[in-house]
Amino acid sequence: MSAINKLFRKYVIDPPAEGKVQLARSLVVGVVATLVDMGSLVVMKEFLGLRDHTVIAATIAYILGLVTNYLLSTFWAFRGLNTKKRGVEFAVFAVISLIGLGLNNLIIMLFEKVLGPRQVLGAWLNADKYYIIGKIVATVVVFVWNFGMRKLLLYRGKPAADNAATGDAVNPPAP
Repeated sequence: MSAINKLFRKYVIDPPAEGKVQLARSLVVGVVATLVDMGSLVVMKEFLGLRDHTVIAATIAYILGLVTNYLLSTFWAFRGLNTKKRGVEFAVFAVISLIGLGLNNLIIMLFEKVLGPRQVLGAWLNADKYYIIGKIVATVVVFVWNFGMRKLLLYRGKPAADNAATGDAVNPPAP
């Protein structure tokens, strides 16, 4: 097997046994979920009549990104890790995510309601577009929060390949 093929299998196909593989996959998951989240936010604010309802648009967009993130995290980025109870896993995931949503909305509103009207970034950006800069900042902050807390609280178990001897499921059922 070639070196490229081995790397591809390690980073894309095989269960992620190493923290650096989990981090790399989490970054990919984060990019995809961010595209869903940010794209949804901009579409709702600019085209679907939620221009004056940033918190509503940001919350709906965050939830769409969150569902994308949960599915990709569970079945790819941290696939095969020892998470025996899906209900508990989802509850912890939801609490971490709700805190992330709070951070997300707080940062977006800070940019839109405080920094935008003061034009702190200069005249190159209209005050009504500061929510986009806020979303970019929020994305970085919330990614660090979500990855750190999920890794610490949810996905710290041994890879499922190591659990084969104990009879734990390699691909546990969906919630």
